[in-house]
Amino acid sequence: MRGSFYLLQNQLHFEVIIMTDFSNVFLISDMDGTLINSKSQISTINKYALNEFTKAGGTFAVATGRTLHSCKQYIPELPINAPSIFYNGTILQDTNNNVVLKTLSLQTKILFNFLKQCLIHCPNTCIELHTKDTFHIITKEEFDDPVIKRENLSYIRSNLDDLYDLDILKVQFYTTNTHTISWLHNFAKSMEMDKIAKYFTSWSSYFELIPKNASKGIMLDNLRKMPMYKDKIFIAVGDFDNDIEMLLFADYGIAAQNATQNLKQVADIIGVSCDEHLLFHVINKIIPNLDKLMITTLQTA
Repeated sequence: MRGSFYLLQNQLHFEVIIMTDFSNVFLISDMDGTLINSKSQISTINKYALNEFTKAGGTFAVATGRTLHSCKQYIPELPINAPSIFYNGTILQDTNNNVVLKTLSLQTKILFNFLKQCLIHCPNTCIELHTKDTFHIITKEEFDDPVIKRENLSYIRSNLDDLYDLDILKVQFYTTNTHTISWLHNFAKSMEMDKIAKYFTSWSSYFELIPKNASKGIMLDNLRKMPMYKDKIFIAVGDFDNDIEMLLFADYGIAAQNATQNLKQVADIIGVSCDEHLLFHVINKIIPNLDKLMITTLQTA
């Protein structure tokens, strides 16, 4: 059985079809560019659809490169009822009970040798070192990521040498210079950072390093192995290359219309863009019609 009702938003008319039972579905979504639109907002329509999804028995979590602290304005608006993934796969946390279930960290010696060279060769960047509880900036204030001020994020400005004994979960570089991003990729390769880390571009202005054994996909697999979720159908939604493993590990991978071409190539289904209420579209249009959509995808592949 399905029930239907109408939601009026910004003079647009949406028919929302809610299935009476989502109890076998675990929906996990990236945040920026997926759940969050280009105006840095979660639409009322997305929030309503997610609430109806969980009321109908669905399991929902987020998987993001953000820290829990940088999600603080969004998390209370969401009906999250399962552990979520932060720092691109280095933390699995139960946000409802504020319990960290799993963490992964980078090897300090190799990492710090790399970072010391980066401070010399690309000083006009913002370099952040993220720990479980906060993040440290080791570069000058004039190069700070504007998101820090816009979202009023708390941090500590530190000297690199003072952080050696900390467990570093993620390193993030911010720069608007695409040549610097390319240089960081090449330099990381030359320094053999792949021995301890995965490194990648997340959005156009960010270069990140996380532990080699970390990813959203690997953490999704950890969730799948938990007894309460082992029989769930995992559906993952994302928009950028750091979501590739997550979509591959899921039973069904959905890419936003605004996703990178790399992500679209591994996705089972392409949805609407993040500015067209993507999660509403996934819950209302895609999940109820998965079998039909998959057949169509196979026929057109």
